[in-house]
Parts: sequence; structure tokens; C-alpha cells
Amino acid sequence: MSTQLQVMKDKLAKMRAEKKNAVAVNSSVLFWGTGHDKAYLPMLKSCVGSTHVIVNTTAISTLTQFTLHCKSKHLTKVFTTSVPLLRLLLKWDKRAAPSLSNYAGSYFNIEGIEIVFINPLKQLATVSYGKFMATRHISKLSNPDNWFKPPEFKWHVIDERNYESALACLKQDNCLLIGIDVETLKDHTRIKCLSYTGLWEDSSEPSGYHTETYVLAIDSMFAVEIMRKFNWDTKAAKVMQNGKYDIAYFARYNAPVYNYQYDTAMMFHSWYAELPKDLGFLNSFLIREAYYWKDLSDTNDLYEYYRYNALDTWGTVMACVVMLAEMPDWAIKNYKDEFPLTFPSHMCELRGIKRDISRMEEAYKQGDSIRAEYQARLDTVLSTPEGSEFNVSSPKQMKQLLFILGCGDLKSADEKSLKKAMDRSPINQRILGYVLNIRKIRKELSTYITVGKEFQEKNKDRILFSINPHGTDTGRQASREHAFWCGVNIQNIPRGGAVKSTYVADEGFALFEVDLEQAESRDTAYLSGDTNLINAVEHSPDFHSANASAFFGIPFEDIFDVKAGKVLNKPLRQLAKPVNHGANYNMGAYVLIDTMGVAHIWLAKELLALNKFFSAVQVAEHLLEQFHKAYPKIRAVFHKGAIKEVLLTGLLRSQAVHHNWTETKTMLENPSIKDKWNSEWEHMYTEAGGAWTRRCFKDPSKSKTAANAYIAHPPQSLNAMTLNKSFITVYKDIAINPKYSDNFKLIAQVHDSIIGQYRLGHSYLMEMVRERMEVPVTIKGYDNIVRSFVVPASVKGGQHTDKGYAKYWAETE
Repeated sequence: MSTQLQVMKDKLAKMRAEKKNAVAVNSSVLFWGTGHDKAYLPMLKSCVGSTHVIVNTTAISTLTQFTLHCKSKHLTKVFTTSVPLLRLLLKWDKRAAPSLSNYAGSYFNIEGIEIVFINPLKQLATVSYGKFMATRHISKLSNPDNWFKPPEFKWHVIDERNYESALACLKQDNCLLIGIDVETLKDHTRIKCLSYTGLWEDSSEPSGYHTETYVLAIDSMFAVEIMRKFNWDTKAAKVMQNGKYDIAYFARYNAPVYNYQYDTAMMFHSWYAELPKDLGFLNSFLIREAYYWKDLSDTNDLYEYYRYNALDTWGTVMACVVMLAEMPDWAIKNYKDEFPLTFPSHMCELRGIKRDISRMEEAYKQGDSIRAEYQARLDTVLSTPEGSEFNVSSPKQMKQLLFILGCGDLKSADEKSLKKAMDRSPINQRILGYVLNIRKIRKELSTYITVGKEFQEKNKDRILFSINPHGTDTGRQASREHAFWCGVNIQNIPRGGAVKSTYVADEGFALFEVDLEQAESRDTAYLSGDTNLINAVEHSPDFHSANASAFFGIPFEDIFDVKAGKVLNKPLRQLAKPVNHGANYNMGAYVLIDTMGVAHIWLAKELLALNKFFSAVQVAEHLLEQFHKAYPKIRAVFHKGAIKEVLLTGLLRSQAVHHNWTETKTMLENPSIKDKWNSEWEHMYTEAGGAWTRRCFKDPSKSKTAANAYIAHPPQSLNAMTLNKSFITVYKDIAINPKYSDNFKLIAQVHDSIIGQYRLGHSYLMEMVRERMEVPVTIKGYDNIVRSFVVPASVKGGQHTDKGYAKYWAETE
């Protein structure tokens, strides 16, 4: 954070503190709801505090009716869920009604009557953050002085005739912050227009600041040159909303941005990971007199479209300003850890991975041939009329099939329901097995093995994707299609050779993948302090065999041959995997049955020689109980501790300190250093400013789903933080290091792995990546004991192939 911005943050924080104890307005506030709100009116009390609220739920047909009623009651403040009123205020002329969820938090003022829209009161009971949001939005009326009052929105359209004065304005040394936003066209993946909002101090404004916003149409090469100047010649800190999208287009235009420091989507994710993060939501959450302006984009009026673009950057700057003032220290720490992921992710997104089109076409033919074979078998069994096919995607036909198979009680034909039906009889298993196989192959073919998802320019054999640092509640990166309207979700590529064999290394390079081994199990072990699990992950020759031995009471040597390094009882070892994963995350018996399938539950019953009268539920309960007997602290200490933490604080705070990867070797050579780290944990944790923290809105004491999510968070988040730090280190030390960058290509972060390419003859780079992924961690577990550990990483570089390296991604498995 620059000195100027730190001063601004301190100034805003002071203003915020002065307003914090502002007294709520004494006048009454009107709630104008609908008949659907009546059942939830008692819950409204907790959202309004001491404010006196008058309730009206009659229908609104005209603005005159509304204003006359308010004036007759001397009411000037109204919060409402009325869509008819919203229609009237917007002068809405479209067939579909405006979305109340979009306009929740929007502010209007008509004839001196202030109006704020909120979501239907039903959400106070059905949405985890419903009360929180209603309380915040209502406070726009009940505690208006607690809100930041933004400077006036002023905007201008610029072009080659008048851009110089705007550029000079934004280049001023006293410009504190510049927001940028692009509007794009799908055709030819080009920028239609973009806007810049500058922020300056101004003592004449109530907020202490003023802004100027400039919109530039990209309709000529001269305009492109202007954009390049604005992006690079202005030195103030830049802020964008989900800026990786914008900088992808800027890279396409060779228009890099100087001093990109802030991203409002990431800032808000760092603060409220469970809440929506779109700009419309942020503005309604952070700005008192905000209103939803995104519908302006649906216009043929170019002036209105430019105004929409201008509001985007102005709203981005205002959101950033308020968050700088309001974000607690732990959220700022989260942001400092998250934002640097932007740059390696951006590199990966622009590079993508090469597609072998001929292999893909062959894989499609093979896959479609297998699908046709399953379809023929299904049609034969069902006696489908010649010349037609049973449609496995038809809800009507699938409902009829389930009824015929004696499963009419199932309301859906999704995969989970079909697996339940399959477990009811052998004939169901056969027929519905065909259905699931056909669906699986169809999805795989259409999603991953279809020509047309490649970037359609010059090199048409390149698959692009996006990597999103703010895509999950745990801090783990997510993936989706690329900003250029093409590509795939790189993290959802199916295991096995069919799809991965179509991804190929660049000419003269080899692919590799470095994977963190049993990362979440190791993290769970140290979070819980369960010494049995710690011993299993640290010392067993085969972790899953050790689990099977512990769960099922079978001697380890009967499951795994240490000398030969060979699994002796694969079925039993395989059974241990879903039990371990499910019990780690508080899975119940019914969910375990759905996960494993009844057939595997019966197999477990047979292999373990359980009571022949046991039901599937009893078998699942037995399996889970065996897990908790083997690792008692997971449920008794870790699960209970995480739930208690959420209920008491509303937060989940990681207690981890990540060391530099270079200290791994020191730790292995001198184990006593762990004792030093353990004793100094509190000091190191404080010096680091804490670790990833999540604000929690759900009630784990009332919802099993919420409890499971919060129990899963600590190990998943810890693993994510370790991998994210490694990703940044690999980017800095290798990917952009001139010493190695010509011979190394960073491709992606996928689950527990980093994928890359090295130039043939430079395989040592794989080992450099592995070293940087082994990051020592010192953590205070839920048993209040501090321990240090490192998750080992393994290199998968196709050493087993005839070539000795991996040309195709599938060869890294």
C-alpha cells in the first residue's frame, strides 16, 4: 500500500470511528411489504434495533398512492420489498419484472421520501446471511450518518480531440487512486469501451474527496494508443473489479496497466467470502445512496451505455475506498495473501495448453463409438422400436423407465437417484448402468473433446482457461472458461487418458505435474492433534493400507507387502478411501452410502464378515465408527473445536505459520528446529499478522450441511494456503526469473498440484518446483498443542514412459 493510500485509509478510518457511535434516527420508519412477508414480520425486530417501524402490506398500484400515504403519516423513510413499487420508480417497461435480488440495497428519493429496497423477509429465515444483509440495508435509513457519503459522480466522454487534459489530470501526483473497467464484445474478443475514475482529496466535499470519470470508445488504433498511455503513464495505484478479466484484454491490446494494486472482488472475498461479490452487490453493501445500474447495459443508446461504463469504474473506486476504511486487519491480511495470485494466474490464463486436434478427433470417434455401443445395448434391453433411440436425457422417458423398474418413488433421474435405483436389483443395475455410461460419455465428449473450445485466432489448437483466486470460500483457487469466451475449466478435466491424452506439450518441451501427497489428511492430522493419524501419514509405508488396517482390524502386513512395495488386498484398501474422506468431514451414514454405493456397502459387509442382518445404514455406521475409534481426536477435538469456534466468534481462523520453503532442508537435517518453531509460534503468528480467516454466517448447530462445510474448511483452507504460497514462489523464482524462464512454462494450479512444462534437457526444473512446494508449517491444533510439519510433494514427469518424459498430460498420471 502506497504512503498516499495509507494516509487515505487512516483518514477514512478516523471518519468512520467518529461516526460509529452516531445515534439512530428518532423518526419512525415505514416497512412497505407484501402479503408474502407477513409470516416473517416477527423476525424483522432483530434487524431494526430500537427503530420504530410501521408496517404496511397493501398492494401499490401508483406512485401517487405511495407518496400520499407517506405524507399523510409524516413518514420520510421507507424500506420495502415491493416489486410493483420498484417497477414504478424505474419506469420499467419490460415484460419481465425487475429482479428484487439485484436491487436489494438500492436507494431512491422521491419527493423527499427516502426508499431502500431489501430482499423478501422470507430470506431472514432461509438465507444464512439474510438477517445480516437486511440489518445493513435498513441502517441506511435508521443510521444514515454511519455511512460513507461519496463525492458527486461526474463523467465525460473523451476521444482523440480532448484526451490530453484528462490524461494530465490523472497523471497529477496528488491523484490517489484510479479505477479502470473495460466493456467487451464477444465477436473478435475486443474492447468496446473503457473508463477511468480518478480520486483526489478535496476538503470542500463532505467525503473529503472528489472524482472525475472518463470514458473512451475503442473504435480506432488512435484510441488504442490513448488507452495504452492512460494505462501506463498514470502512476497512481489502480483498482479494478475482478481485474484479471480486464488485464487479459489489455494484454491482447499490448496495453499493460501500471501499479495495479487493488481488486474489489478480491478485497470483498477476503472480508466476506460467503457473500456475493459482483459489483452491484458491493455498491449496495458499501454505499448508502447506491442503486443498481447494471440494467443500463441493456440499451441501444450509446450515451447510456457509456454512462453505464462510467458508473462501473466510479462504483469500483467507491467500493475500494469504503473497504479500505472498514476492512478489519484479518481481512487485509487475507487480501495481502490472495491478491499476488493474480499474476501467476494471469500468466497461466494467457498461455493455456496446446491441444492435439488429431488426437482429439480420434478420441471423439472412440468415445462416440463406445457411447453408441451402450446405446445399442440399452435399446435392445428396452425393446426400443427400430430406427429410434431411448433418450437418456428426457425427463419424461426416464420417469417412465424408473416406474417400470419399480422405482417410481424417486422424484429425480439424476445420478444420485439412479445409483439408488441400481442398488435395488441386478436388472436395475444393468439397465441404469447403461444410462449413466451414456450420459457420462456424452458429457465428456461435449465438454472436453469437442472442437470449437479452442482460442479461435492464429493458433487454433490452444485451450485457454481461467484461474480464480476468489472462487471458493476456503481460499482455494477455482477455474472456469476463459475471459475470451472460449476454453474449459482446467480443474474439472476427468482422470484417465481419454481427455488428458489430447493435451500435449509445446514443441521441444515436456509436461509434468508436482502433487502434494495426502495433503488434506496430513493437515487434518495436525489440526486435530490425533497422534494415530500423525503416525499414519508420517511413518506408514502406505497410508491407505494403514487406514484399512486401523479401520477394519486386519493386520497391515495382510494388506500391504512392505518389502515388495505391493498392495495385497486392493478391495479392502479401496474401501478405506471413501470412509477416510467422509469421516474427516463429518459425513453421515446415509451420505456415505450414496458416496460408496450400496454395492460397495455390501462388499464391505462381506469382506469384514459383519452381522448378516445388518442393514446398509448399520454397515455405514459401523465403518464410520471404526474410523473414529482409530482416530478419536478428529471428531472429539477437531470437529467439536471448529463448530465451537464458529458459534462463539463467527469466524474460522487458521492458526498456521508458513515458513520459507528453503527451511525444509534445515528441518529435515535438524529436527530440533521444530521445537524452536513450536516454542516461538505465538510470536511468529503475531508477526505474520495471523493467517487466513473466514467470516461465517451459517449456524452449524442447526444445519448439518453448515457443520460439514465448516469442518471441511480448516484442512482445505490450510492446504490451499500452502499450495497458493508455492504457486507464487514458483512464479517468482522460476517462471519469470530470466535464468529459467526460457526453459520453463507455468501452466496451471489444479487441486493439489502445479502443472508446468520444461524444455527438454532441463528436467532439473521439475525438482526445483517440488522443492518450492514443500513448505514447512507450524500450527496450533484444536488440541492447543503447537506442532510443525511439511507435506511432501512428488514429481510426475512421465519417467515411466518409453521416452522418459511426458509429451501428453495423460502420461503424468
